[in-house]
Amino acid sequence: MDRETAKELFNACEAALISLTAAEHAIRRIPDGDERARLLRALGNVIADVLTTLRAPAVQQYPDIEPQEELGEPDTALTAEELELVSCLKPADLELIDQTLLMECAPTWRKVARIVGVSMLSLQGRTPSVPAGYYVRRVAQLVRTGELESQGNLDYMRFSEVRIPGSGNNLA
Repeated sequence: MDRETAKELFNACEAALISLTAAEHAIRRIPDGDERARLLRALGNVIADVLTTLRAPAVQQYPDIEPQEELGEPDTALTAEELELVSCLKPADLELIDQTLLMECAPTWRKVARIVGVSMLSLQGRTPSVPAGYYVRRVAQLVRTGELESQGNLDYMRFSEVRIPGSGNNLA
């Protein structure tokens, strides 16, 4: 694809992700149940497809189309309601979240957005409704404890990658 097409595709994906974030907030207001789980699973699949199938190839071919300007509020920022929700998590919930995140990692670099999205989908119904930003915080904690290595800005899951340490390779 040419640079102009890649830039248009990138911008369209960014607009779509903003709308999908609004959809996530709306879905989270639905009481826990099958309908909410089904909608969140579908939303996670759409977000993963937008990031990996549409946006990533454009950025890989033309890295300069990705803005280096102010990124807005970090993904790790949580609302008061979300903070209250995660404060009720039990140690067993945190262990399950961390183990699920680690299972999605590899010796090669993977986008944090991918790891978070897949982990949220696999934990659907097994833990309380935990916001994506909290999963990003858990990834950062796993980096701080040395269980993962990172590159990029961990406050923004789209702009960071992690891998299992000690892989002895530089695969990107």
